[in-house]
Amino acid sequence: MISKKIDNLKDLEIWSDLNFLTSIVQKQLNKKKSENLEKMSKSLIRIVFYFQEYSNNIRLYKKALSEYKQTKNRAIERARRSEQENERLRKQNESLSI
Repeated sequence: MISKKIDNLKDLEIWSDLNFLTSIVQKQLNKKKSENLEKMSKSLIRIVFYFQEYSNNIRLYKKALSEYKQTKNRAIERARRSEQENERLRKQNESLSI
């Protein structure tokens, strides 16, 4: 739980920094275009897209992992119930055989 909050705060900081940088570059581009500013703008755009994709991949990985764990836990619980029912029926069968 704490790790998720820390991750969210880190993401917020990165998005704030990226927003700050892109707004500065955009303002400078609006004042006077230059080759370096245009390259910087394109680089920042690639960084933003990369970070967004990375964040989405992490989120989807955690979601898939959680679903796999839930599926595994449900299968274990079904197996335990089946074993208990099997044991109950075995005892019932033994008591009838005597």
